[in-house]
Amino acid sequence: MIKFILNLLEKIPYRTRFGLSISDELKVIYYQKIGEKKQKCLCGGTIITNSYCNAGGEASWSTECDDCQMLYDEG
Repeated sequence: MIKFILNLLEKIPYRTRFGLSISDELKVIYYQKIGEKKQKCLCGGTIITNSYCNAGGEASWSTECDDCQMLYDEG
């Protein structure tokens, strides 16, 4: 049911100044309040932090949902 509601909210042609839709804003608020501790996204997916090492020896990371591919944080 949540995925259906998020899909409907995605179709509303409203975007924030950062280009996020209403459903993306709800996912971010949910992640900040609840999901960070439970490692769960509002869509029901699992939030995973991936780390990468470039050829130059620089390391980077990203935190995203494995189901909806919502990017929460990167560095």
